[in-house]
Amino acid sequence: MNKLMAIVTTFLAAWAMILGNASASAQTNVQQLALDAPDGNRITGFIYQNIKTEKDAPLAILMHGMTGSSLGWLAYDHGSYTDLITKDLVSRGYRVVALDARSHGARKDDMKPLVRLKNLRSGKPEPYLAMIEGTLNDYDVLLAKVNKNFGQPKHILAVGYSMGAQMAVLFAAKHKEVTHIVTMVPPAAQSAKVVAPINHASKVQAQWLLITASQDQFSTKADNDALAKAGGEKLTRVEFDSKHRLPRGYVNAVIDWIAKI
Repeated sequence: MNKLMAIVTTFLAAWAMILGNASASAQTNVQQLALDAPDGNRITGFIYQNIKTEKDAPLAILMHGMTGSSLGWLAYDHGSYTDLITKDLVSRGYRVVALDARSHGARKDDMKPLVRLKNLRSGKPEPYLAMIEGTLNDYDVLLAKVNKNFGQPKHILAVGYSMGAQMAVLFAAKHKEVTHIVTMVPPAAQSAKVVAPINHASKVQAQWLLITASQDQFSTKADNDALAKAGGEKLTRVEFDSKHRLPRGYVNAVIDWIAKI
């Protein structure tokens, strides 16, 4: 446990220094987040906010993709450009929080995420499901902690990329207090139907921005069309002519949509 916390502290201290030295982030701070899950697992991540963020500020929960970590939402020039979304949210007065999914980041364990995915595809879904469902339970703990410390936020936005988009759909379907979600290239996850986005989309009551890719390796056009249809009138869809890794231009679509909330 001491080794785990040392890793988390080192990473967050480094990013706090980087962000603190950037003029655009002079009024922001990063705080380490460490919580205990009911099953004894240690939850790690960060809270990122402006020093003037109001106590009842809107809450943005950021969910990273497979093999990533919560730090991807802070890292400058990250391959998915997700740091630009984080900075925009903070500038709009959001309290931003992100967790490391189980088996990711500071929570790496004895089975790598891609091994869990490989097992899923070979008919052994238990490790993959444990990772997804365990992480969703961790977001429950996070939400309860934020509500306890700051009170009910003005509204709740869940933002996820890839596996994180899958989790955002499941999370919003479970928590009706989630008012908005942004899901970027969610995988179809047809090998794990119990956690496949299509099987939870109709339960999402939040306003929804769905960003898809026309050449996505992890979700076919039919999969994406079906998900968009299941989202109903509350869903806005934007598609890019790309593979699973979206071009930088998608960030503008996200920021423009969030600006209208």
